[in-house]
Amino acid sequence: MIRKTLLLILLVCSIGAFAQSTSENLDKILKEHFSASEPGAAVLVVQNDKVLLRKGYGIAEINRKQPIEPDMVFRIGSITKQFTSTAILKLVSEGKLSLQDELSKHLPDFKTEHPVTIEQLLNHTSGIKSYTSVPERMTTEAKKTKVSVAEMLGYIQGYPIDFKPGEKWLYNNSAYFLLGAVIEKVTGKTYNDYINQNFFQPLKMTASYPDDSKPIARQAGGYNKGAENVYTMADYVHPSIPYSAGSIFSSVDDLWKWNQSVFGYKLVKKELLEKAWEPTQTTSGDVESYGYGWQLGKVGGSKAIGHGGGIDGFLSFEVYVPELKIYVCLLANNTSVNPEDIAYTLAEEVAGVRSKKPEAITLTAAQRDAYVGVYKINDQEERVITRKGDQYFSQRSGGTKFEIYPYAVDKFAFKETNTRIEFKRDNSGTVTEMEMLDRSFVTRKATKTNKPIPAEREEFVMNPTDFDVYVGEYELAPTFIIKVWREENNYKAQATGQPPFEIYPESASKFFLKVVDAQIEFNRDDKGVVTSMILHQAGRAMPGKKVK
Repeated sequence: MIRKTLLLILLVCSIGAFAQSTSENLDKILKEHFSASEPGAAVLVVQNDKVLLRKGYGIAEINRKQPIEPDMVFRIGSITKQFTSTAILKLVSEGKLSLQDELSKHLPDFKTEHPVTIEQLLNHTSGIKSYTSVPERMTTEAKKTKVSVAEMLGYIQGYPIDFKPGEKWLYNNSAYFLLGAVIEKVTGKTYNDYINQNFFQPLKMTASYPDDSKPIARQAGGYNKGAENVYTMADYVHPSIPYSAGSIFSSVDDLWKWNQSVFGYKLVKKELLEKAWEPTQTTSGDVESYGYGWQLGKVGGSKAIGHGGGIDGFLSFEVYVPELKIYVCLLANNTSVNPEDIAYTLAEEVAGVRSKKPEAITLTAAQRDAYVGVYKINDQEERVITRKGDQYFSQRSGGTKFEIYPYAVDKFAFKETNTRIEFKRDNSGTVTEMEMLDRSFVTRKATKTNKPIPAEREEFVMNPTDFDVYVGEYELAPTFIIKVWREENNYKAQATGQPPFEIYPESASKFFLKVVDAQIEFNRDDKGVVTSMILHQAGRAMPGKKVK
């Protein structure tokens, strides 16, 4: 009996020591990402209903040097979509609407070129243009100005569609704004009242708010990192702008309560919710790691379900691994961090599947260029693999160029993230395809084409004072301005509501950005006077008249 008791004590002690070790490792990971003197995050990590870590990192308000504490309230951005999706599914379970209902059944005044279903709004296949992709709707002035639901629906209805419903997948805030309007029409309540009465109040989510119409206690300020790594408070975004696509304020504790209720099937029955956690397939055959308001990933070999959010000054991510009962929530007031990568890293640490970055290898001369080329992702997007000496780079259309490195033949890793690429060959040994191996639930593939590699942009040497003729402001839309200026030998551009970026000359009138795949071209009239610019990005050419 004494021996059994001793064994039990040893077992309990070893479990406790393991939990303590895990908590210490989690804390170490987070301290690598957040400084005590800068904006940071509140973080919660839970396994089997046991809290492994609940802690604040960094500063909640710079002026007061107030540290972040774990019970503080943050804007959670698009994690709001979970609440909107669950509200819709709750109404479906109550027989008040169907996933196959056409939008026109509930919003007859909202006209669409093709019929759009509720399900297509939920899974981002509606083709309706996302209002957040329209520059004039996302200016600093526009974002801080209150709009009614009817006004925003009017704006959305006026935009051309991106594609035929069901044909493609494209993340879409307009879709979730429309779902909020459907909830209001079906229930006769405002979106805010419905969320409060059906979720926040019964679940005792006392630190959660659908908007900031009333003072919010213990709210963290949101910050952006600007030039010379200086943090400035983000511009205010009125909650009526994100609305049911991203208006909610909450805390890590409340989101844990929410997660328990959702995955405990207290709000919507299991068979309906499980549809929300399955990948979306388009009519063209593409499969996307996204369900109804939840994105799907992997922690080791286990399915992970979560969502992220981003709104001026704030970034967020939460993920749950049902098989392992691991939950991670990270709410940041610092837009220079990557909460999704950090949250997944924490989950992988708890699961014991966190892998170290592989060591780089040196490829032979015969192997070096086998992977270089243009790979087709879909009809609109490509990924380009390039080589410069012994360095390799991967860049998606309109995106940032990332350095990658080989760690085995046909296998590459991203230098800054855990994403990896595996190249596939045909029977002749020729590279024909690539697979992106990341935390996505669905393996993403791209086919190698015969298209030539886009020419590497080289900097043109110009006299700095020659740039002064371009200095000024250019109007691309009524409320969307790009300001251009010079700081000694550096040339800068800043779009309304965005941070400044350096631009580099490739000719006397053409400039390019290095942070993203975008270019600016300046135009002159017959007299040689600079009158306009054209912004080229992601296949679009957006002209802007010089107004100042």
